[in-house]
Amino acid sequence: MKCPRCGADMKEGQMYCEHCGREIQIVPEFDPALETSLHKALSDVGTQIAEKASEDSKPETDAGQSTVPEKQPSMKNRRKKRWKVFAGLFAAAALCAGASLIFWHHTPEYRYEKAAAQMKEKSYDSAAELLELLIEQDPRNVEYLNALSSCYYFEGKLEEAKELCLTILGMDASCEDAYRRCVAIYEKQNDYAAINALMQSCPDVQIQSRYLDYMANPPEFDLQSGTYREAQNLKLIGNAAGTIYFTTDGSVPDENSQVYTSPIPLKDGGYEIKALFVNHYGIASDISSANYYIDISRPDAPYVTPLPGNYDKPVRIEVDVPDGCSVYYTMDKTEPTASSTRYEEPFWLPVGYSTFKFVTIAPDGVTGSVTECNYTLDLHPLLSMEAASNQLLLTLKNAGVVNSLQGDVPDGDGRNLYTFKYALTINNHHYYLYREYHELDGESNATGNDYVVNYMSGECYRAEKQEDKSFKLYAIEQPENGQE
Repeated sequence: MKCPRCGADMKEGQMYCEHCGREIQIVPEFDPALETSLHKALSDVGTQIAEKASEDSKPETDAGQSTVPEKQPSMKNRRKKRWKVFAGLFAAAALCAGASLIFWHHTPEYRYEKAAAQMKEKSYDSAAELLELLIEQDPRNVEYLNALSSCYYFEGKLEEAKELCLTILGMDASCEDAYRRCVAIYEKQNDYAAINALMQSCPDVQIQSRYLDYMANPPEFDLQSGTYREAQNLKLIGNAAGTIYFTTDGSVPDENSQVYTSPIPLKDGGYEIKALFVNHYGIASDISSANYYIDISRPDAPYVTPLPGNYDKPVRIEVDVPDGCSVYYTMDKTEPTASSTRYEEPFWLPVGYSTFKFVTIAPDGVTGSVTECNYTLDLHPLLSMEAASNQLLLTLKNAGVVNSLQGDVPDGDGRNLYTFKYALTINNHHYYLYREYHELDGESNATGNDYVVNYMSGECYRAEKQEDKSFKLYAIEQPENGQE
């Protein structure tokens, strides 16, 4: 084939001349026999029209008479002549219509409609043949390529169908049919990583939204990187069902890292958060990261009185609690936390050696420094704790509260036990405090009664705590009379 402009040689089916750049118009081909038949039919019609016109131009003559032209033809002859012309024109129009129909049957539009009809009837192989012919003439027609990909898919030619889909997406990245068919093929092949890669490359968020379950997007953080003046709770968000793994020290997370189940508390200090999302199909996302610095004022360490040291008389531990904060403490040398014992009110120092650790925790969860206090309380009493306990039981027996030094109660239903709690000072006198428990069938419950024994004189009293946290003492034999 040669270029009609410059005469350069061209490959068959080439759309442009590589020499001069002229576009080549492709004209549908006709069968030779069909072209000959059409040419003969048109020639015959032309001959018939010419002959009839010649006959109409001859004057009519009678037998044996010389021809004499009439000056004016009759109305009948004129109508007859007009009818013949119309008949000839009608025949020519019919032939032209037939030629047009034959031409239509060889157009791309007709062939595509025929291929679509065959696809509807599930004749995918026949439809594919027509579509392949069309693509030879127009290789960048997305509609033809998409239809052929569909034929290949239903014929089971998955690789051919997939390659066509990828070709289509290279020309039209918003072709949803191509994405849908590609996803179906990859799913048949259990290639979920390919589905994720395909959808990650899709520029259309509407199309992406239909395939989120297959995607593994990096986790999103609900806080931007930066410095904050108060404690924060960081939320990590995944795009679909799956698991988020994270680290807070900047190390690379994997499936052995901590699993995200609730917001991550960011207290005082710096954090480098890295997170990884693994979807339901086991596909891992890229890693997302953010840096945070929480710069807030730490609460002061608790101020405790008395100061650590050695004491020979009962003393109370008091802690100055900052407004809005809470103080927690331990007595086993472990570091106090919000799960430790909360300081509510002053309490009496235990007898012997003890170590306290106190910490202040602000409302936002920020922890202050720990205050550690070591004490020794050596009372030098005249009565030991055991001797004082026996003195109390004897006093209670004499008062009829118990029947024996074992604490048996008068009604014979169980017995009372008296447990030492701490040493205290009341009105400048020093006592041991014992709490009463009633034991029955192996169970022991506090009765609400407290008793004190002066560890220097042995005097015993019933002690009742007042609203101001002080104790009022009552003689055991005369509970209605009391002393402050």
